[in-house]
Amino acid sequence: MFRSISTRISYIVAAVVVASTLATLLLTGSTLEDDMVEAQGRTARNTIRMGMLYLQEGYQALDRYRDHAFDDRKQAIKDAMSIFVGQIDNFYALYKSGKLTEDQAKEAAYRLARQTRYFNNDYFFIHTDKLLSLAHPNRSLEGHDLSKLVDKNGYAFGPDMIRKATEEGGGYLELLWPRLDESDSNSKILYVKGYPQWNWIIGTGAYVDDIEAAVERQRRDLIAEMRKGFSRIRLADTGRLFIFDNDKNVLVPPLGAGPDFKNTINLNTGHTLIHDLKEVGKLGEWRLDFKVRRHDGEIVDRQSYVRFYAPMGWYVASTVPMAEIYAPMKELIMKQGAISLIILLLTILVIYYVVRRICLPIRSVSKVAFHVSKGDLREAKKVFAMSTDKGHLKKVVDSFETGREKRFDEVDHLVKSIHTMLMTLNSLVSQVQISGDQVAGSALKLGTAINQLEAAVENQAAATQELGSSSREISATSQELARTMNESTTVAVSTGELAAQGVRDLNEMGVTMDVMSDASGGIFSKLSVINSKAANISSVVTSISKISEQINLLSLNAAIEAEKAGEFGQGFSVVAREIRKLADQTAMSTLDIEKIVAEMLSAVSAGVMEMDKFRKQVENGVSNVAALGEGISGVVTQVQTLTPRFESVNEGMQNQSEGAEQISKAMVQLSETSIQTKDTLAEFASITEQLANSVGSLEEEVAAFRVDKD
Repeated sequence: MFRSISTRISYIVAAVVVASTLATLLLTGSTLEDDMVEAQGRTARNTIRMGMLYLQEGYQALDRYRDHAFDDRKQAIKDAMSIFVGQIDNFYALYKSGKLTEDQAKEAAYRLARQTRYFNNDYFFIHTDKLLSLAHPNRSLEGHDLSKLVDKNGYAFGPDMIRKATEEGGGYLELLWPRLDESDSNSKILYVKGYPQWNWIIGTGAYVDDIEAAVERQRRDLIAEMRKGFSRIRLADTGRLFIFDNDKNVLVPPLGAGPDFKNTINLNTGHTLIHDLKEVGKLGEWRLDFKVRRHDGEIVDRQSYVRFYAPMGWYVASTVPMAEIYAPMKELIMKQGAISLIILLLTILVIYYVVRRICLPIRSVSKVAFHVSKGDLREAKKVFAMSTDKGHLKKVVDSFETGREKRFDEVDHLVKSIHTMLMTLNSLVSQVQISGDQVAGSALKLGTAINQLEAAVENQAAATQELGSSSREISATSQELARTMNESTTVAVSTGELAAQGVRDLNEMGVTMDVMSDASGGIFSKLSVINSKAANISSVVTSISKISEQINLLSLNAAIEAEKAGEFGQGFSVVAREIRKLADQTAMSTLDIEKIVAEMLSAVSAGVMEMDKFRKQVENGVSNVAALGEGISGVVTQVQTLTPRFESVNEGMQNQSEGAEQISKAMVQLSETSIQTKDTLAEFASITEQLANSVGSLEEEVAAFRVDKD
């Protein structure tokens, strides 16, 4: 689009300046917008803080007035109580002096309590220390237990009245209670005091609704003062302050607001503005941005700040149209834009002049570069002697040669560098043309030598591969033999271990056979003893048999003698028969025992003979096991002697196998090296060929340059 580089640079620089100016204006506008909103927010917050301070002073004044009024009222009640108790003391003194009976003195006190009035129809009352009413202006309460009585708020004040009167020596209570002959409850302060002489509680009180009314008047005065003060405060042009309470009642409306300001709707949330501001204030936040619809139907963006004053339950807030916040910013941006436009025009003019001065030498240098790109170095050198740029190039080159280059800038240094490069390139191309011929001849000789070396390497690689194959076969055979020897060694070791285990088992068997031999001997001796005992039993049975025969004879003789005795011997005859029966049974049992003992003797004799045979066989087994153990021990000794020899042979085969494997690996590496050498030589031959081609191409390219040969 632009033919002159100076014009092109001028337009580019102008575009950059315009873009930067617009960006600055946009950023400034955004920053100003934020700054204006923040500044307005600070102003609103500070104004609200001032309003809060004034509100705090008003609240403290109200609080001081209320406290002072309550303290004065309490002191007046206490003073009235002191006067009343003094009169009761007089009645008590008359009773003690005997001038009045106790009932007369108490009745006088009751009449005094019922009839005495002070201040605003305030009165006294007398109860027992259990709150049984004794005297009260309202006679309907007398005689009733008032300990569970409650006020309008549900406060059961009976226990506190007893405690303050009897334990603390007197005290105040606050409650809601109706006046005499009225039904509406009002705030009242009670003062109760114990009268221990008659176990009474005397009380009186005063209504403080007049104090609350005075406080309320001062509160309305405070609101009026706040309304008057807020009317003189402006935020931006039409922004104002206002106050509302926890019940969303607008106490001080913003100046100029209509009567329906309380019902203004926040279009962002659909709630009333007062509702949203209350939520923001309770959260302790400040700002609320909202939209409202004016009376003419236009929707307006507004901004509010709010703060909650907890002691009074009031909220102090501000409201400002957003348009009034942004108005100063727009005016400032317009002024800044006009100033920036003037500066932009001046900057473009200065830049165009400076760039044009800079670009004249660059235009001449571009001609030099054009001739160099065509290979015409002679024409490129002539440009430095021409005066198309008012002789600036020649002047710069001559100045550098005379040492006066300090007065020149970067463009002049570029001119000098181009001139130096041109001279160096002219010399370099001349030298390359001479060296190209020499490199071409050397490349041809190097290619011939590489072909011869490649043939020798191929022969070496073939021989190396054959030797590698033989080495791998030897290595495989050695490894197989090593595995066989290793298995033989393992079998020998296992055989030795099994034989040793057999020797240990035979030793244990020998011990067991010895134990069995000893046990069979013991059994044999026991059976012999049993045999002798059975023989003894046989002799005893024989004796029992003889005794039974004698008893049978005696019973027979007794029966004969009983017959002789006649009637007197009948009982003895019966006894004799029973004895004879018993003797017969004994004889039969004795025969059975004798038969069993005979069988037992026969069995025991046979067992003794068999046990003797078994003992002899066990002794023969013990001797045989001992002989077998000695034989196996010899086998174990021979196997243990053979195992180290197998291990020695196995170790030798392992070493031979490793050596053969190392030789095989070395031959493989040698073969791979030969192959790599062959590939390298082939690649080197290719590179040599490429070098020769490149030199030829370089000679053709250099031949295109027209140089001055010095």
